[in-house]
Amino acid sequence: MGKKRLLSLDALKGFAILLVIFGHVYLGADSDIFATKSYLHRFILAVHMPLFVLVSGYFAQRKVDSLSSLKQFFQDKFVRLILPAMLWYPFWRLWNDGQIEWVGIFGNQYWFTLHLFIYVALFLVQRSVVDLVLHALPKKKALAWEVILHIVFTIGIYYFIHDGILRLYPAAANILPIVRTRLACLYPYLVIGWIIGRLDLLDKLRSQGVVAIAFILFVVCIGHLIQDPNGDQYLAEYLGYGLWHINRLMALSFTILMIYVLDVLTIGEGRLGRWLVLLGQWSLPIYFVHYFFLPVFPGVHAFLGRITPSNQLSLDIFIGLAGTLMTLLPSLAVIYCIRLNPYLDFALFGEKGRLMKK
Repeated sequence: MGKKRLLSLDALKGFAILLVIFGHVYLGADSDIFATKSYLHRFILAVHMPLFVLVSGYFAQRKVDSLSSLKQFFQDKFVRLILPAMLWYPFWRLWNDGQIEWVGIFGNQYWFTLHLFIYVALFLVQRSVVDLVLHALPKKKALAWEVILHIVFTIGIYYFIHDGILRLYPAAANILPIVRTRLACLYPYLVIGWIIGRLDLLDKLRSQGVVAIAFILFVVCIGHLIQDPNGDQYLAEYLGYGLWHINRLMALSFTILMIYVLDVLTIGEGRLGRWLVLLGQWSLPIYFVHYFFLPVFPGVHAFLGRITPSNQLSLDIFIGLAGTLMTLLPSLAVIYCIRLNPYLDFALFGEKGRLMKK
């Protein structure tokens, strides 16, 4: 059961990376016009990164309780998240602009792995504080207290990052604002993912009753999404929505639905399930490479802008799927070639296992 559970989460990451590419297909369109405001595009922007962060939180169960484990923790995260981003970003700038530099790395293209490093480091501090508090509480129901304390601390961290910092130091609004807003938005997903793993809730999330409730909530969220046909706020809310925003409910209910669907696919061991598992296991390499192969569709935003969001769904799906396929195939080929060399695999994708075996 454990192996199947891991496969379903790998498939979830595979599906999430497809959503990422799908959403990025429009980056090569008209630069002087806002991105398409279709319902599908707005939905993808609201849920694609929370899927990754939730899965990362689920696998953040390992405790760091010694100096050697702390050193190992930061070594692993640096090799996996920081080093590849620091190498791929200047490659991408050279490819696009003919120059090598690191300005804007926290807000452009490879921001996610750098931000994820911040999230896991912050959660490490939070776990340490919670463990200290737990020592002062009765040992009975320690697990319940642990979860409650993490929820309380996460809410407090959210409000401190979102509002408290600006109240204490208003000038902070101009210091890495993307890092601050996305930390406030995405960090709670990491903690939610950890709670799911800590309480071993995956089986319960797959139950028919929970899936039915998630489906109803998801429909309600979609109904709220289409109430704003112009999508005037969706770019402002991209990974910057509030703690109690309905987009968060939409991301969580959608995650439960996908866990259920992908569990069925991976248990059946069909071809689609195996492909999604592979994409999930290669999701970080795909994330690093795919920017180089995004197609350019000039005029797409202007064209879709003349069509109402409710009438452009089929076109949106067609353009997005075509662009995703055009991006994914050469990305997989490049990844395969790079992974033939364990040293390049280590430096560019953070895969140190094969290098350690040499």
